[in-house]
Parts: sequence; structure tokens; C-alpha cells
Amino acid sequence: MKKAVIAIPYLTGKGGTETVIKNFAEALDVKNTDDNISWKLVSFGGTKYPEWLSGWNKKVYNFTQSRYIQLMAYAILMPFLIAHILKKEKPDFFIATNPIIWSIAFAERNVFSKKTKIGAWYHYSFKMKNVKEKYLKKADFFWAISSGIKDELLSLGVSPDKIYVIYNPVDVDHVTAVKRSGKQNRFIYIGRIDYDGQKNVSELIKALNKVKGDWHCDLYGSVDPETKDRLLRLANDHTKSQIEFKGFYKDVWNQIKKADVLILTSKFEGLPMTLIEAASRGIALVSSNCPTGTQDIVNKENGFLYNQLSIVRLNEILEQIIYRTVELSSPLCVKRSVQKFNYSTYATRIINNLN
Repeated sequence: MKKAVIAIPYLTGKGGTETVIKNFAEALDVKNTDDNISWKLVSFGGTKYPEWLSGWNKKVYNFTQSRYIQLMAYAILMPFLIAHILKKEKPDFFIATNPIIWSIAFAERNVFSKKTKIGAWYHYSFKMKNVKEKYLKKADFFWAISSGIKDELLSLGVSPDKIYVIYNPVDVDHVTAVKRSGKQNRFIYIGRIDYDGQKNVSELIKALNKVKGDWHCDLYGSVDPETKDRLLRLANDHTKSQIEFKGFYKDVWNQIKKADVLILTSKFEGLPMTLIEAASRGIALVSSNCPTGTQDIVNKENGFLYNQLSIVRLNEILEQIIYRTVELSSPLCVKRSVQKFNYSTYATRIINNLN
């Protein structure tokens, strides 16, 4: 039986990467696998909310939640811990989500486990996060979570035979559909709420400011008081009366009883899970055409892409939906559009890759 180690740094337990790793364990049933691969998760730093790790056979090295001490621990302890894992486990595959972790493993495997293949499984845009070129030379293969990420890697000089597009796993088949309003006027936003950073929520507010008539938009996600005040100051009176900040929920889909369209205004993503999760529940999509991820998800069967930072076009799409000059695809059609992300298809891609 082959051995695969997944290595991660400290993660709080609330982010998108945590969702992917949790879903990965479910999709491949890592504790009871019959695919001739044994899986183990190694966490360097632990987590604040550990529930998402419950599906894994794991080893957790708890450092501290202090960012400064974490960095010290990474610099001093992590090379020794990775060497210990390679020497003890001698895995066939050591796959890391962090450039420093996979680079250390790449350097140490020739001493402690020569047969081990080092994999890079990065969950962000390599370009937007400015991943240094030296890290791209320290992996035997790359798991790209979107075709846009593959294009980035190619443009950065990574050989195409080292890149495998695996997407992200979503439980498309075992979720409850969200009811639609019947009027195409119930919008939702799900994610971290910033002003004009990565999530670019101010763009959503600016577009909504130009939408008259009967509509409502709920925003789900953590937001600091200053950002919330800025967004409310940006909103005109009509928009203020039609939007509601709902806050962060551990299981947000249990809170959403009715929705027609999910809106994403990001400047960049890796592969936005929220879009897939919404579509699997029959919710139509409106998203910025940011450099990576969204083009793999949004299509004519499930929604609309608009050019990034084009508030005028976003406004036009929302008005067309509200005034019903366009009809949204049926919930069943929307759900079918994201089947390539379902657990069984995802698991097949992973096993085929490692074999």
C-alpha cells in the first residue's frame, strides 16, 4: 500500500482551505480507504477550531496561536519535524499546502526518504500571493485547483507534465436545495467582507446603488465594525434599506431559507468554493471574471460572469435579473452544471493522479 502525507501549516478552522481539506477526507474516505493508499494529515501549528480535522488520521504539532512565536517555531522546529516524518513514515507522497513546507521536504527527502515524491497543493493564486520562483523548483508535481492556476504555473515556467488540475471537492449530491423567491430578486453574498481588498464588497454596494425596485441582499460573513460602517456610508438610502449584514455562521447554509442568486465580486481567487456550494443548491451565480477559478465554475447553464471591476456591467446583470429580461436557469440545471466537482469524480482524479 502506498503512503501519502498531507502537510499543512496553522489554520484557524474557518477558512476555505479548511473546507477543502475536510471535504477531501470525506471524498476519499481517508480513514477507510480501499484505493491502496493510506492517508495521514500532519499539521504544523494546529488550529483554533479543530472540528474540521475529525475525518483524518492525523498528527498535530501544536505550537501557539501567537503569530510571532509561530514564525519562530516554523524556523527552528519545522525542518526537524519534517525530517522526522520523512524518516519515520517514508511516504510515497508528501503533499504540502505551503511553499516553505514543500521546499523543506524537497531538500530533505534525498537524505531521509529518497523515493518520496513532493507535491505542491497551493490554495491561492501564485501570482497574487507573489510565491517566489525558488519554491516552484522544489516540487515534483503540482495539484492545481483551477485551470487558471495551471495557466499561472505555466507562465511561471513550471513544466506542463508536472501540473495536474484537480479542482476542489464539494458534496454536490447530498445537499438540500435552497428555495427560490419566484421573483428573481433575492441576492446573497457569502464570504469574508472587506471593502476594496480581495473580496471587493464595495463593488457590490456600488452596483446595487443603481438598482431600483424590489430586491433584497443578505451578506453572510465576518466583517469588522469599521468596514461595515464604510460600506453603509457608501450605500444610498434605498440600498441601505435592502441589504442586511447577517454575520458569520459556522454552517451558513442552514441559515439561508430563500435565495435566487449568489454574487461574488472578488479581485482574485483560487477556486471559489462558495460558487460551487451555491450552485449545488440550485442557486444561480453572478461573479467577477477574476484571473483564476470562476471560469471553471460559472457558465451559461448557471449564471453570469462580468469583467472584473466593471460596476456598470454588474449593475446591468442585476437589473436584467430583477426585471426578468433574462430568466435564470432552473435549479436542476444549475445543480447539474457543477457535477465535475462532486466527491466521486474528485476522488477518481486524485487516485488516478497518484497511481
